[in-house]
Amino acid sequence: MPNQHLYVGTSGWTYDDWSGTFYPEDVKGPDRLSFYAQKFNTVEVNASFYRTPTQPMIDAWNRRLGEDFHLVLKGPRTVTHLKKLRDCREPLEIFLGRALQLRTLRVILWQLPPSLHKDAARLDEFLSGLPQQVRHAVEFRHASWWDDEVAGTLSRHNAAFVAVSHPSLPDTLYPTTDFLYLRFHGLGRQLYRYDYSREELTDWASRLNPHLAGRTLYAFFNNDYQAHAPRNATVFQGLLEGRG
Repeated sequence: MPNQHLYVGTSGWTYDDWSGTFYPEDVKGPDRLSFYAQKFNTVEVNASFYRTPTQPMIDAWNRRLGEDFHLVLKGPRTVTHLKKLRDCREPLEIFLGRALQLRTLRVILWQLPPSLHKDAARLDEFLSGLPQQVRHAVEFRHASWWDDEVAGTLSRHNAAFVAVSHPSLPDTLYPTTDFLYLRFHGLGRQLYRYDYSREELTDWASRLNPHLAGRTLYAFFNNDYQAHAPRNATVFQGLLEGRG
């Protein structure tokens, strides 16, 4: 039986170059999500960053995904990148009105832009207005956010400080609530094309292990080129479960 507190998957699933490697050649279109859900117990939807999922999409995901599957949506860029968390009530309500219909939605990921430097007051105000029937995780893209004040702000709101594997950002772990959130973007010169070695994944598993007691882990691989993500996710899941 898989560990019910470990949710490891990929950032998206609709990649054509996964056909013939991760997906069998005859698995097309909507059937890819059903196939994916047989292999992994969670997925991070990046498409919701660019556009709010349509009602037919919401209905289809509700039909296709079982109750044990954990869905994560990435918050819209209108809120995070254009409005930078302020004066964003209207786009936030539109997004949440659709997203909260998802039966299996567990977490919303809010990724901030590299141009937004540390502003703990802004973060606190934004988190104060979010609904509590779903969990929230915040990913920073400027190194100034990595400190105890920001971690404390997230902790007060029971939100996760997203840890990242990224060539230009700190990889410090801040356990701020009862779940951990980790994103693997890749290392080296070509972001998202990186293929993690077993040794690199073992190091991450070892670093996470002391913090897993009493916490749920969400870990997503965003290195989607050439199906590196599902391969790395499978290895990482095995390492976390002691099968590596």
